[in-house]
Amino acid sequence: MEILIACSILGILTAMAVPSFSLWIARQQLRQATTELAGNYAMARTAAMSRGSGVTVTTAMTGGKATLTFGGNVFKSVTLSERVTNITAATVGFNPFGGRSGGGAVNTLIVVTPSQGNAYSVAVTPSGRVFWCAAASCP
Repeated sequence: MEILIACSILGILTAMAVPSFSLWIARQQLRQATTELAGNYAMARTAAMSRGSGVTVTTAMTGGKATLTFGGNVFKSVTLSERVTNITAATVGFNPFGGRSGGGAVNTLIVVTPSQGNAYSVAVTPSGRVFWCAAASCP
C-alpha cells in the first residue's frame, strides 16, 4: 500500500516537472543557437581583419532552416538548430579594420525566433562589436 502511494506521488511530481523541463530545453537550445550566431559574426570580423579584406555574413531562412552564409568563401555555411523558426534576413559586412560596413550609426539587429518562448537577438555595432541578449531587442 505504501509503495503504491509513493509511486502515485512520484508520478504526479514527474507529470508536473515535464512541461518545465521541455521549456528549459527549448530555452537552452535557443541560447546555444544565439551564441553560435554571435560567435560566427565575431569570427567573420576577425577573418576580415586578418585577411585585410572585407567579409560579409548573410542570414536567411532556407528550406525552413535558419542559415548563415559567408561572402568570399571564408567559411562553410552554417545551419542553426531546428528550434529556430525564424531569423532576421540581413547581410552584415565587416571591413579590413573590423568595423561594420554600411548600416549607418545604429546597431544592426538580427532577431532569432524560437518554436516556443521568447526571441533572442544579436547586435552588431557600427564599430563591429558583436553581442547578444535574451530579448527581441538589444540596447
